[in-house]
Amino acid sequence: MNVGYIKQKEMPFKIIDKMKYFASIVTVLQFEEGTIFEVPIFDQEKKISKTIKNLLKQMNKYKIDTVVISDQLLNKNPIMYQKVKEELYKCDRDILNGKKLMQYMSFDILKYILDLQQTDMKQEDIFFLIKKEDTLDLQFLSKYVENCKTVNIVTNDLERFKKIQENLYEKEHILISVSNNKSKTLKRAKYILNMNMDQKDLTKYKINREAIIINFKENVKYAPNTFSGININYFAIKIPDEHIETFEKISPEEFDKAKLYENILLKKLEIEKKKNIMISKSELAKRKNIVWDIINQDEIKITALIGNNGKIDEKEIIQKGRKNSKKENNKNLTKCEN
Repeated sequence: MNVGYIKQKEMPFKIIDKMKYFASIVTVLQFEEGTIFEVPIFDQEKKISKTIKNLLKQMNKYKIDTVVISDQLLNKNPIMYQKVKEELYKCDRDILNGKKLMQYMSFDILKYILDLQQTDMKQEDIFFLIKKEDTLDLQFLSKYVENCKTVNIVTNDLERFKKIQENLYEKEHILISVSNNKSKTLKRAKYILNMNMDQKDLTKYKINREAIIINFKENVKYAPNTFSGININYFAIKIPDEHIETFEKISPEEFDKAKLYENILLKKLEIEKKKNIMISKSELAKRKNIVWDIINQDEIKITALIGNNGKIDEKEIIQKGRKNSKKENNKNLTKCEN
């Protein structure tokens, strides 16, 4: 995993350096964590194209396969940022965007929400939206099965999940729900973890108007006229100072912390995979939670959740919990009266 960090090049003072800047020359610096590419920023399409061409040439030279792009570049020149991303995807580069880390920390995100709402996870029904995807690692489900009242999977991959459902019941007497009923299953769902469905997929489902939806693969805005719930598309984290210090040469304040830590985590997982080749199957089974162990050891903490319009106010999350609880209490009261 050879990582490149793309950031904005500041306008130089010396005339010769200014000439290089306006010639779209990309400055390359190396440090322990990877290679830094400082790119000149332009608005003209020709200049942007020339800069990106020079950037890709340098990345090929240094055999870069994974990229972290500075958020400062996005803020200063979103058009150039988007074009850089498009060209990197065409070249099959892996762009770290924090979404893999979100997936690894899905349980932590749910716990963060329930802690704010002062809600006991063991009393909650959790719903997953999962589209058929053969490469999707389902190991994450075990934590929810162990800690939630019920786990409900809404999927078009019924054959795969029915087998999981049967195995869980036969071996551990644990029952999970598997369905693809688009009109009924999510009508009362309070917490929906959308693992890999896109905007178009989501609009096919009738969803509780007060639900909290967490989108782990793509940014999705579920926004029918009747929906007043919360869409969560990203998060902010706090990482220990020693990790920040390793990125001192790239000016870490210019980069999103989740993206930087995602890079650290993926490198650690690469090392663990190499170790796993050398150990027995029984020992390997004990290490199945290695991702969560690393994140816990690194003391990664969630500090905020981010929606379609930026940071979500904690009060909004708390209020949503109260509304859903009130609805549930009223429903139970109606049942009792009947």
